[in-house]
Amino acid sequence: MSFTLHCTRCEAAATANGRSYKCARCDRRLPVSHGVVWTSEGEPPPLLGLARYASERGWLAAAEKQFESRGLDARKLMTRLNGVRTERLGDWYFLVEPEQNGSALLLGDPWGAHMTALSRVMANVVVFEQDPEVAQYLRVRAEQASLRNLPAIVSGRGVNDFPFTREQFSLVALVGPWSSRASGVGRAETFQQLIHAAFRLLRKGGSLVIGIPNRLRLPFTLRNIGRDKIASTLPAFRAGLARSGFENLQFYLPFPDFVDYNALVSLDSREALRYFHVTYTHPRARWKRVVLGAAIDSGLVPVVAPSYIATAVKP
Repeated sequence: MSFTLHCTRCEAAATANGRSYKCARCDRRLPVSHGVVWTSEGEPPPLLGLARYASERGWLAAAEKQFESRGLDARKLMTRLNGVRTERLGDWYFLVEPEQNGSALLLGDPWGAHMTALSRVMANVVVFEQDPEVAQYLRVRAEQASLRNLPAIVSGRGVNDFPFTREQFSLVALVGPWSSRASGVGRAETFQQLIHAAFRLLRKGGSLVIGIPNRLRLPFTLRNIGRDKIASTLPAFRAGLARSGFENLQFYLPFPDFVDYNALVSLDSREALRYFHVTYTHPRARWKRVVLGAAIDSGLVPVVAPSYIATAVKP
């Protein structure tokens, strides 16, 4: 199945032209450097440190070095690296049963585990990454993993830099942190704008997946949400997706830190409470069980849960 990039200005099809993509309508060029398509204004950066180290030592060694630099203890280092290496981080796709001949858009996949796992079950996987260094790293991992159905890794600031058009994807997945920084001229974009963009890019019957560790609360932090802090509650989050047109919203709790999805628990069932009692068995974790149990009853789970995953469908 072929895949086409589109102009970020007029949405006309862009064709590969040497080391760039060129819009057939307005002549806008999207440069390609180190295998990454750059859609923000300005020149593409040189090969940055993480990608350079991955090229020399391998993508897994580069990930390990980054984790170690964050001061993780041996257990956390092994746990997170295992999730990255075995692609178990990307095992959520069974929740939405993606179209095998379709195209997927991944947003915010910092280590490529989702990208690698999803490329084994779908015809095309396209990655959009805000961090230029991560985008370059993902291209190195894709090459070292011999992924042949990854037509583009794109780096830009936000939704205004999406080189995509309407109803182009059967799956859009936000699987990592998303920055609300300004994506062009004017104010910083909101989470609702990102959801609207995802709805526009999805085909009818397509699926939206949102899943991030809750160290960042929602995909936008409470600080970035600003005055509308109620948007961080579960009912308000459901309402926001519904306003964009999504239906059949489901929430799940995986193991903390998104390492393994073998024990997904629906937030719409009382099983979630039993999950917390099993997960937090240490005596000093009693306060977590109390807080999380109260959060389920009040609809505040996305604020305090260790991590969560949400799915929705475009009717």
